[in-house]
Amino acid sequence: MKRAMTLRAQLLVLQVVVVLVLVCTTGLVASALQERQLREAYVDRMAGVAQSVARLPAIHDAFDDKDPSATIQPIAEVIREASQVTYVVVTDENGVRYSHPDPDQIGQRVSTDPSVPLSGRVWTGTQTGTLGTSWRVKVPVFGDAADDSSPAPVIGTASVGILESELRADLNDDRGWLLGTLGAAAVVGALCAAWVTRLVRRRIYLLEPDDIATLLETRGLADALRSQSHEFANTVHVISGLLELGRTEEAVAFIERSGYGGLLTASAVAPGVRSPEIAALLLVKAITARERGATLDVSEDSVLEAPAGPDDSSLHTDALVVLGNLIDNAVDAARPEGRVRVTLRVEGPHLVLQVDDDGPGIPAQLHHQVFKAGFSTKVPGDREHSRGIGLALVRRVVDRRDGEVVIGTGDLGGARVRVELPVPVAVERVRAGVGAVVAAAEGTS
Repeated sequence: MKRAMTLRAQLLVLQVVVVLVLVCTTGLVASALQERQLREAYVDRMAGVAQSVARLPAIHDAFDDKDPSATIQPIAEVIREASQVTYVVVTDENGVRYSHPDPDQIGQRVSTDPSVPLSGRVWTGTQTGTLGTSWRVKVPVFGDAADDSSPAPVIGTASVGILESELRADLNDDRGWLLGTLGAAAVVGALCAAWVTRLVRRRIYLLEPDDIATLLETRGLADALRSQSHEFANTVHVISGLLELGRTEEAVAFIERSGYGGLLTASAVAPGVRSPEIAALLLVKAITARERGATLDVSEDSVLEAPAGPDDSSLHTDALVVLGNLIDNAVDAARPEGRVRVTLRVEGPHLVLQVDDDGPGIPAQLHHQVFKAGFSTKVPGDREHSRGIGLALVRRVVDRRDGEVVIGTGDLGGARVRVELPVPVAVERVRAGVGAVVAAAEGTS
């Protein structure tokens, strides 16, 4: 049998999941911001280096030399090492290199498109060149203008870059403290979640949801019994007064009109139900329904024996939760002076609990939603705070018992809710043995 997760485990898991989601989301956002800031910092550095190289007089003058690379290469390497970048490459207006970390590449045309810086604009981005994939900045190198009114011509380019692998290594180094902080936050959050779970459990006296439902049901029974006691006391006073006046016939007629003759015993409400707890529940629910202007009756074919053992008692306890909530919902939904019918019996390996009413019914599209906690089709009112709980408790009991619940239309024209709860195997065997003994006894008589 599938065992439902305890309330303590549910609270702890829910809070830990929330903490982990928040921590992971924070980590992803912080990591993305960190990478963005690192790239911007590298761009600023590379742009500054590239602009310095493009404006350096020695570089500018070397373009007119017979062998520009003889002058430009040593200067570019010194700048590269000092600025801690992967490369500093200077080219002419055709993209032919004058400098490169690999001397064999000098005199060769660049492997990436130099058209943007040769057009006089700055280019920033990631490209794959001879050294690998790198984050780079390319700037134009301007020559001397013919006169003050003429624009300076582009005579080459200066490109500065850093390998993406080096950038990722720097980023991972910076992420170490971030991951450590997030891990510590997750541990603290989990400990706080455990503390909150413990606090909540203590506030509800370590009760599980089903225990709370049972207590609420018990409170409802007590309220109904107090109401019955008050009403019965008034009736007794009337009967006593009639007897004091010697009007015996009027007293008998008043008793019959009051209807108490058959309502004070559970057997009159559900003669086939021999389970004391369920019979008492049906009795009180019948009284409560009558006070609210509805009639609750138990079908004649309803039969339920007293619990046959601990497993059967546990099943009857769950049946109390299911029946109590189904009847309350049905009475709420019933028409003025309407009817509610209860059917309960054992059919094969299942205990069947069925409640019909003559209300408006439940639309088909809401059959699954009505079992969600907090969902209700009732009009808000004085009991608004308790709406959307009953059927959610029914669903919880059904799921825990591996049972089934079906919503449809009943013979009374309103909603019909049918619940089937598996009967424990041990109980089935006991009942089968009793049935065999009874059959044998009848055969010999």
